[in-house]
Amino acid sequence: MGSKYAKPAKEASVEIVFDNANNTFNMEHPEVSLKRIVRHNGQSIYKLNDETRTRGEIMEILAHAGIDPYGYNLVLQGQIQSIVKTHPEERRKIIEEVAGISIYEMRKEKSLKELEKTDQRLKEISTILRERTSFMRNLEKERAQALRYKEFKTTISRCKVSILSRKIQDKDKEVQSTKKSIEEKIAQKDKKKSISEKMQEEIEKNQEEITRITKHVQRSTGVEQESLRTQISNLKAETEGLRVRKESYENRRDEIERRIQEMEKSIPENKMEIEELRKESPLVAQKQNELQKKKKELQELEEEKKKIYSLKTELSSIKERIKDKENHLAGIASQSDSIIKRIEEISGELNFENIELCKKELSKLKSQISKITSEITLLSEKELSLSKQISSAETTILHAEKMKFQIEGIDICPLCQNKMTESHRSHVHTDSETKISEAKKILDDCANALTNTIEKRNALQSELASLNSKISKIDSEMITHNIISDKKSQIKALLEQEGQLKQDIKVITSRRDSLQAQTSDTSRIDEKYSSKIMEIEEISSRTEEDLDRTLMFKERELEKITEVVKLSKRDLSEIDEDIREIYETIENKAEILEKKEIEDKELSEKFKQMFAQRDKLQEFVQDKSYELSNLQNEIRQIEDQINFLNIGNARLSAEKEALEMEIGEFSGIEIIKGNMEFLEDRLKKAQEAFRSIGPINMRALEVYENVKEEYDKIYE
Repeated sequence: MGSKYAKPAKEASVEIVFDNANNTFNMEHPEVSLKRIVRHNGQSIYKLNDETRTRGEIMEILAHAGIDPYGYNLVLQGQIQSIVKTHPEERRKIIEEVAGISIYEMRKEKSLKELEKTDQRLKEISTILRERTSFMRNLEKERAQALRYKEFKTTISRCKVSILSRKIQDKDKEVQSTKKSIEEKIAQKDKKKSISEKMQEEIEKNQEEITRITKHVQRSTGVEQESLRTQISNLKAETEGLRVRKESYENRRDEIERRIQEMEKSIPENKMEIEELRKESPLVAQKQNELQKKKKELQELEEEKKKIYSLKTELSSIKERIKDKENHLAGIASQSDSIIKRIEEISGELNFENIELCKKELSKLKSQISKITSEITLLSEKELSLSKQISSAETTILHAEKMKFQIEGIDICPLCQNKMTESHRSHVHTDSETKISEAKKILDDCANALTNTIEKRNALQSELASLNSKISKIDSEMITHNIISDKKSQIKALLEQEGQLKQDIKVITSRRDSLQAQTSDTSRIDEKYSSKIMEIEEISSRTEEDLDRTLMFKERELEKITEVVKLSKRDLSEIDEDIREIYETIENKAEILEKKEIEDKELSEKFKQMFAQRDKLQEFVQDKSYELSNLQNEIRQIEDQINFLNIGNARLSAEKEALEMEIGEFSGIEIIKGNMEFLEDRLKKAQEAFRSIGPINMRALEVYENVKEEYDKIYE
């Protein structure tokens, strides 16, 4: 019952262990344990050596061992008093029980009753068997018919599942093939896109190189080349001036040498004349003074002639410089005309006035392309969605048509498993027609929408291709504008050079005119010089009355000649030194000039090469831009193909999903191996045999086993 500290027991038990050493119990165990367990609900459990037994089995085992609760060796409470008071007949029964005879009587009586019951049961069973045998024969026929029906139905289902499985496999192959094609197209697009990006980078790199070359040429043409040519022109002028000075010095040297020879030759003669004049007249001194004066005037005239010769040398150098400047100016004019002609040639193909308008139009076109690309993407998505709806509608129509066809040849509805009736068939037909009508409406609407969508997308793609073509033309025109801008910069630099050259020519021409004015009286000085010489000769040839003066003049003239010879020799030495210095200077100038001319030639060749390289790069950029445009068109075509394949893939996936939904109705059915022709032929034959079976009692399959089991039990 439990207490405050302990829970109530779930069960009560008692156990008795008997010694079985003498095999009192018909068991091989040395001890026999009997145990009874009583639970709360009054249920009793009996165990023999821990094995559960029934109460009857326990009583029988105890009886075999001579242990009987009603036996003589067990005296119950009040039993002795009952025996004393009982009737003799009853007492005899008690004695029989004590003797162990009553148990056999009881068993005999029990067995007789059971035999009687068995005979009665056998009679009933015979009657039942006759009835059941007839029922079993009919049930077996119905079962065989149902099994045949079920077999054909299973075969039809297996064929359908196999056909659907084969179709799913084919669709899966098509889907995989389409996916593979999409992946290949995507890889092809990515490859072309990578080539396009590299090509764009190459174009930008070459455009940067063109800009660099143009700037370098402009900078070098404007400063470096002009400076170099100015240096060359100055060197030529300086060299020519030095050559003229050298020739002048050489002429002076020859003249001085000639004069020295003449004077040295005239000294002995003059000495002899002086001696003779000293003998003839004392008036030589007077004549000598007059002669000395005339010679001084003659010397002044000689200095003036030297100055004029120097001016003439400078004038000759200036004329050479003017000629060089004019040649350079003519070259610049020719180059400017050539550039202007080239600008006029390429300007005739332009549609925009300047590069800013090109950029503005290009930005506008790119904005339109972005907008059209977005619209094409939306239309492609709509096209894909419509294709899925069309595929779904086609699948619905196909499934409904198949249901209408199949419903005619079956007796049991595959959905509700009830027997088919005309009302049921009519309902299925009506439902299928409704589904077909709705699906056809969806199909027509989606088909019209898809046609309009494809037309819009094609129109947009055509417009996109046209815009891309315009962009390519504008890109090409921008390159042309850049070329024109470069050419204009060249013309500007050439015009600046031309202006500077004209200014230089003006300054040099002014100097030339000044020198020509200063050297215009050369003949007058030559006449004066000749006149002085004649006067000196006249003085020298006077009569005897002037002998004293002549003597004086001759003596002084001799002194003068001696001094002049001395000075002339010194001048000759100085002139030789000057000529040597001028020669060295000319050599240095010639060497520098040669280097400068080589530099100018190299610079011109370098510019020529750079112009050729720039023209080649510009041609390369134009070609690459054209290739890039074609490549972009190819990428767009591939994208269209990918969109088409995606639509096809969506349609195939929808068809596959419809087939998988259809095959889902046949879950757990084994698939038949074979080709499609074999499966369709087998399905056709199974359906024909299925329709020829007639009415079927599917209930026979369910009750047959139970009835057969009961029949077998009865028969046994």
